[in-house]
Amino acid sequence: MCTKQVSLFFAICFSVFYLSCAIKSENSGDPSTKEYYENAIVNCLINGCDKEIIITGGNSLPEGGSLVLSVSLAHKPDATSVTYSFSSSNPAIASVSPSSLIFTPSDYNISQTLTITGSSDNSDSTDNSIVISILTPSSETIPYPILQKDNDKFLFATNATYAGNFGSGGFADFICQSEADSLNASGLPSGTYKTFAVAGTWRRAIPSKIDWVLKPNKEYIDFAGGTFVKAFDTDSTALFVFGTGSGISATAAGYWTGLQTDWSTESTCQGWTSNSGSDQGNFASSLDPNVGGISAGTPDFCNLAKSVVCVQQ
Repeated sequence: MCTKQVSLFFAICFSVFYLSCAIKSENSGDPSTKEYYENAIVNCLINGCDKEIIITGGNSLPEGGSLVLSVSLAHKPDATSVTYSFSSSNPAIASVSPSSLIFTPSDYNISQTLTITGSSDNSDSTDNSIVISILTPSSETIPYPILQKDNDKFLFATNATYAGNFGSGGFADFICQSEADSLNASGLPSGTYKTFAVAGTWRRAIPSKIDWVLKPNKEYIDFAGGTFVKAFDTDSTALFVFGTGSGISATAAGYWTGLQTDWSTESTCQGWTSNSGSDQGNFASSLDPNVGGISAGTPDFCNLAKSVVCVQQ
């Protein structure tokens, strides 16, 4: 029973200290590691905790967004004023503003604002760990960990072109996954890839989504010829926001979508099973950042060859 209580107490202390405040520590080592903070907590429990600066606002920084922290002191300073300086372990990923805050005996417990601003990168879908170093008036360094949450998803148009019978459902997704796997060595981030084309009841964007491939509030990056180019952002309903990127690079003939300009399902070459010149399918235009990036407005004949767009899940 005693062991369980001690373990629970340790877990609570670790969570509280790690997420909401900065603690003086005599530790050596890498402040970006879990062990650094575990040692700080052990020292705190054994030798007494000396919480010097209070930071609230969390530790999660969205890519291309900002994290606003509230900073105050735990104790009234003896000096007329004290200065705390802030720096980022990786300014290219996360910058800090302002670089310093000044507290006095009359306002030490009044929160001041510290803003962490995250940059956007279009080449990976990996979260990044950053440490904000806080230099105290006594020249000690206090670490405050930040996790930048990546916001990118990737897509590409197939190099191969297909008539309208490229397959429905799982087979169409199999085409995408196979080509995605072959592009991993060239730099395309790995993952599950599915076709952007809609049809029937196996994939739909509106009115109610069925196995829809886009995610809400993301940046979609086109892996175009081995380079990363922003294609579109998505909104909270997981649809493209037109004019937010360069569109999707494909062959001159465009790429099959089955979509009308309002995102509804229209002509789909009989559910992507027909290559007949008498059947039709809706398609989109290459490098069109506007509504033409989902539908050219009129369908084309299913015996014509076009790309298929594949989207990371």
